[in-house]
Amino acid sequence: MKPKLIIFDLDGTAIPNIPNGLPSNRLVQTIADSKEFIRLSAATGRPITNAKPILDKLNLDEPCIISAGTQIINPHTDEVVWEILIDPKDVQAVLKLCKPYDFEILVRNELLGEGAPARSRNLEGPINVMYAMHCSEKGSELLKQLDDISGITAAGVLSWTGEGLDIHITNKLATKEHAIAELLTMLGISRDETMGVGDGNNDVHLFRGVGMKVAMGNATDLLKSQADFVCKSVDEDGLADLIFNSVSDQFK
Repeated sequence: MKPKLIIFDLDGTAIPNIPNGLPSNRLVQTIADSKEFIRLSAATGRPITNAKPILDKLNLDEPCIISAGTQIINPHTDEVVWEILIDPKDVQAVLKLCKPYDFEILVRNELLGEGAPARSRNLEGPINVMYAMHCSEKGSELLKQLDDISGITAAGVLSWTGEGLDIHITNKLATKEHAIAELLTMLGISRDETMGVGDGNNDVHLFRGVGMKVAMGNATDLLKSQADFVCKSVDEDGLADLIFNSVSDQFK
């Protein structure tokens, strides 16, 4: 399959899952060389505040999905071109479930240190995404409880800080799958003409939105079980190889 559009995750896919990780020079160059022949977009759980340095280095031209599927932005201007919010009653229901725990709750574009435990937060106004940070010990327990809130989707992911499990909470209609459907409409591309690349369990939603599903060599067992193909790991520049191989005949 020669896709017209490749949509890829950031942490663990385009960058190593470590604090302050950035894409390799090889990946940056491969993207620069390939943009004439294929469309490339990122889909990340990160808000713009800590996705921006990565997106700036990748220098992507197509709209990108951020904040766990709740927003699509222009990567050059950071303008939000599509967004879905969590219902205010669901925000309060999430806070109520999180109050017994000590982990930090972040919302919208907040970074670590800007939030607080749920019992200390008074949240009002439009909220697109909520993050329960570093909750590995109680993560599975909380995910089961969050399943009872019908208006949201909650996904556990390896933290972008490299320190355990985070939980990303969005409107149930604002996963990567939903955002990809909107992105394809914007670009006039069919699902069958797309390839999705990821590494974490939350990328199950990415897989549901694309035609060809590719898991990184460092991906979770769950994601690999749902992939059409497993490429090299992020440490081996698997994404760069994948993009190059998708357009290599164009360079001849």
